[in-house]
Amino acid sequence: METPRELVERMFHGLPARDADAFVELLAPDAVFEIPFVIPGMPTRLVGREEIRAYLAQRWSGMSGIEVHRIYPQVYETADPEVVFVENEVDMTVPGAARARVRTSVNVIRVRDGKVTLFRDYMDTARFARLVDN
Repeated sequence: METPRELVERMFHGLPARDADAFVELLAPDAVFEIPFVIPGMPTRLVGREEIRAYLAQRWSGMSGIEVHRIYPQVYETADPEVVFVENEVDMTVPGAARARVRTSVNVIRVRDGKVTLFRDYMDTARFARLVDN
């Protein structure tokens, strides 16, 4: 079985494809996805694969003009063997701007029995909204 670190690294390397189905396959059926700092209209908490899948599919479909070339996750293990922290840099191209490598978020992720049970996304939601609205 993969370690939590290996699972999370695999998860982040697959994110540029924006495949909500592939993402939720790595989650426990009752997983929780939290976004503590949201802009109006965004949920703060999603529970279960189907709710998470629907949200991500909608969110990612709204990013059609943004090209994600690669994500560079820096994974940090903690004293709790189920919990990792991740700092993300994304190599991306936004319409009207040059390709850039941008720090986008920090995540707290809990993995139990080979599946993600908690994905807490401390993303810069205001910056994300500006990128999508361009």
